[in-house]
Amino acid sequence: DYDDVFCIIIFGAVITKVFTMIMPEEDWSLHEPSGRPTEKSSTGSKDDQSYYESALAAKLAAEDAAEDDRVEDGNTPTPSPPPELSAANVPWYKQKCRVISIAVVLAMVVAVAVVVPLALIQDGDKNDAVNSGAPEEPTSRKNPEREAAIAARLVLVTPGGNETLMDPSTPQHRALQWLVYDDEMELDPAADHLQQRYLLMVIHFPSTKYASVDSRQWGSAVHECEWDEVQCTDKMNLMYEYGQDDIDWTDDTPQRIVTGLTLRQRLGGQIPEELSLLSFLQYLDLETNKLVGSLPSHIYELHKLKTLILSQNQLSNVDDIGEFKHLEHLSLSMNNFKGPLPASFESLKHLKTLDLHTNEFTGDLFQVINDFESLETIDVAFNDFNGTLSPLIGNMKNLTTILLGNNQFSGGIPEEIQFCKRLQDLSVEANHDLGGIIPAVLGQLTSLVFLNLSTCGFKGPLPASFGNLEKLKFLDVSFNNLDGALPKELGNATSLTTLGLAYNEFEGLIPSEFGSLTNLKELVIQNNNLKGVMPQEICTLRQEGILTSITASCDNIDCTCCDGSYCN
Repeated sequence: DYDDVFCIIIFGAVITKVFTMIMPEEDWSLHEPSGRPTEKSSTGSKDDQSYYESALAAKLAAEDAAEDDRVEDGNTPTPSPPPELSAANVPWYKQKCRVISIAVVLAMVVAVAVVVPLALIQDGDKNDAVNSGAPEEPTSRKNPEREAAIAARLVLVTPGGNETLMDPSTPQHRALQWLVYDDEMELDPAADHLQQRYLLMVIHFPSTKYASVDSRQWGSAVHECEWDEVQCTDKMNLMYEYGQDDIDWTDDTPQRIVTGLTLRQRLGGQIPEELSLLSFLQYLDLETNKLVGSLPSHIYELHKLKTLILSQNQLSNVDDIGEFKHLEHLSLSMNNFKGPLPASFESLKHLKTLDLHTNEFTGDLFQVINDFESLETIDVAFNDFNGTLSPLIGNMKNLTTILLGNNQFSGGIPEEIQFCKRLQDLSVEANHDLGGIIPAVLGQLTSLVFLNLSTCGFKGPLPASFGNLEKLKFLDVSFNNLDGALPKELGNATSLTTLGLAYNEFEGLIPSEFGSLTNLKELVIQNNNLKGVMPQEICTLRQEGILTSITASCDNIDCTCCDGSYCN
């Protein structure tokens, strides 16, 4: 590289300087005086330097005398011709020094001429590697017998067969080369998990570029079940779960089998067909992978899937979703789905989690899921579902979360919801035509933590039974047509941190019992028909720094603690 070139130049300069220092400073071009002995006498004559100094002095004296004579005679002095320069005029050691110096200079020139282009080429290669994010290709072939033995097994699980496996442009070929030459585990060609390891590396190498193994340690020298975001189950446990009759358990079946993969932001818009060959997959997370349009047909071959997460992609078609008959958890949120749910959806009888939020689904949701009695979570917010909330919702006794906000449901909340005793989160906000009264049976759902009933067109009173909800932290009934007095029993819901009562037709006084809400941080109560004085018990919460925000209509309420930005 450039450092080597610099060192060569410095070394040459130093050598040249050393020879310059040891050489005499006189002119090499002087003629050798006549009579100079060619060899030293045995008695120890003068050395060469003393000899030339004496000869030089005598010659200069003679020339000065001759010039003075010519000037006295009136003749213009004529410059003497330069002395001849020949090897004979230069002492032997000076000739040797000159040769060495010339050799050093020539060596420097050759070194620069050779090293600089090589350095430039290497630097260019490095820049190319940096720009492409790619190190060198896998080790060149050194063991064709081992490669052939491994390839013979891998071709059995390679869609496209040998042609694909041996094509250097494919991730399948790269995975083969990695297993043969670069995998530090150095698996035997007969290893039971060779094919499984290969399939994962095909998924890992989605392009033809040779990218380094990422920081999540896929490709590290441990069993693939130890890689990040890979979950495995022992073969014996799966044999017990699925039985031994319907599955061909062989010696080639790995002792530790991949049953779960989290592949977020790894696939770049393509689902490799090899994924479907991991036939024991039960958990598959493909969130945020730029998947567009329809799921490829081969993905529906994963019949053992229990969890499928496809959120935050650009999918618009999962018409064959019913093929996953054992599916328990499904997330299709934040995609491009439009229209009714696919007809095959009705086959998903074992669903526990249904996450469809932020799409444009339409139609009667509960007509499809009426008998999904295993459901624990329903999140369909921000769609265009319509129809009524079915009374059969009461059969979904395992429900803990119902998020139906920002749809077009109507017909009120059915009384049968009282049987959903495990319910913790209920949100139906912004279903403008839901209407009816707020059922008092909601006060029996003592596990409720979050309750959002805002902007639904509800009428009538706020149920006093809400005072039974001791775990409730969030209650918002704003933007409805509720009327009557605020129930003092609400002061028993002491876990409340947010209470939204604004934009209704509540009347009368604000109950002093609200001062018992010692966890309350936000009280929004403006735009009602309330009057009187804000109870001192509530102002005390404000003064003690517990209640940080009170929004009230101060033209009707005399509120000494609602001043400034807290008074509306």
